[in-house]
Amino acid sequence: MSGTDVEILLITGPAGVGKSTLCWEASGLLAEAGIPHAAIESDELDRVFPKPGAEELARLAPGARDVSQLNLAALWATYRALGHRRLLMSGVILHPAFDRRWILAAIPDARITIVRLRAGDEALLARLDRREQGAGREAQIERSLRQSRRMAVEAAEDYLVIDTDGQSPADLARLVLARTGWLTPV
Repeated sequence: MSGTDVEILLITGPAGVGKSTLCWEASGLLAEAGIPHAAIESDELDRVFPKPGAEELARLAPGARDVSQLNLAALWATYRALGHRRLLMSGVILHPAFDRRWILAAIPDARITIVRLRAGDEALLARLDRREQGAGREAQIERSLRQSRRMAVEAAEDYLVIDTDGQSPADLARLVLARTGWLTPV
């Protein structure tokens, strides 16, 4: 594993681009190939109200700054005890440097490969239109378009950028796993 013990494939992109779907598809392909792995959606790591403050987190783990870090560490401890060395993780990830820090604080021996998914506004709007319901719909669509535009102008030299328009989730999963070498057992 080239000097690291854990490989993380971090699937990012704006809300509605297909991160979760890609993770499910990739997980299915890895399972079919008999390749052990775990999958986590980062949104679920901090879905708590009220969010704990710095003092509460410090009581649980000195130096912890984010509940996501503590929850990822707890989940990974179980997966690690089961022998896993690969983690598929999805999330919007607007601040890659910050997110890398809390992920590596939770799993210090990891190598993170970031895959940034992109979609044109028309495709993103169509996906969000199928997915979003209720009072927050318009705000989510606006937020997702802002995320997409922001990510489009970010430097992405160390990311694998994948355009999703016109591609099926299964094709995208095969492409990502092939490009990252994840279909090869470790």
